[in-house]
Amino acid sequence: MITFIQQAIAGLVTTGVLGFLYMRMIKREKPEQISVPQALLPIILGILSEIISSRAVMYLMIGLGTEKGAQYSELPTVARQFMSPFLFAAFPEEFIKLIMIIITLLVFRKKVNNVYEYILIGAAVGIGFSIAEDFSYGSELIGVFVRLPMLPGHMAMDMLMGEFLGIAMYNKKNNAGPVAIFNIAAFVVPLIIHTLYDAGSTSNHMVFEGMANQDNVMLTIGSVYALIVIVGFIVYSIRIIIRFKKIGEKFNNMIINEME
Repeated sequence: MITFIQQAIAGLVTTGVLGFLYMRMIKREKPEQISVPQALLPIILGILSEIISSRAVMYLMIGLGTEKGAQYSELPTVARQFMSPFLFAAFPEEFIKLIMIIITLLVFRKKVNNVYEYILIGAAVGIGFSIAEDFSYGSELIGVFVRLPMLPGHMAMDMLMGEFLGIAMYNKKNNAGPVAIFNIAAFVVPLIIHTLYDAGSTSNHMVFEGMANQDNVMLTIGSVYALIVIVGFIVYSIRIIIRFKKIGEKFNNMIINEME
C-alpha cells in the first residue's frame, strides 16, 4: 500500500511539473490553440508507449537466455556500458514513442496546422511516457525529487523528434528543403542523446564495476563521465524548452495545413 501511494505521488509530481510546462507551450500557439482531444491523445499514447516498451525490453532480456546472457556479460565494460542502454532502453523506447507520434499525426492529419503543433505532439508523448515511468519507478519517493531536474528529459527529446518530423513535412509540402534527412534525424538524434545519458547514469558499468572491483581508475572515469552527462542532460533539457519558447513564432508560421 505504501509503495502504491509513493508511486501515485511520483506520478502526480511528474504530471504537475510537466503539465504546467505543456500548458504554457499550448498557450503560445497562434492564432488559436489546439483542441482538447489533440492535446490529450498523445499523452495517453505516451503512457501506453512506456507500458509497451517496458514489456518489450523484458521479453528481449528473456529472449537472450542464459547462454547469450553469459556471452553478453563477458563483453568489455565500455561496450556493455553503451550497448545496454541502446538495446534495453533507448532504442525500444524512442522507437515506440515515434510510432505514437505518427499515430497521433494520422488521427489528426487534417488538423495539425504547423510545425509548432508537431512539437506539441512530441512534448505530449514524452510527458505521457514520463508519467508512466515515474509511476513505475516511484517506489522510492526520495528518488523522484532527486530526479526533478531531469523530469523534462523525455519531453525535451520528443519535442526535438516532433520538430524534425514537422520540418520534414513542411519541406515536403512546400518544396522548401530536404525531407528524408529530417525524418531520419527525428529518430536518430533522440536515440543518441538517450543512449549517451543512460550510459552515464542507470547503465554506468564503469562506476558499478569499478566500485565492485575496487578499480579506482575505472571508477574515476565512470564518475567523471556520469557528472558530464547528467549535468549536460539537465542543461540540454532546459535549453530545449527555452529555445522553443523563443522561436515558437517561427514554428507557428511554418504552415503545413491551412486552418479549416
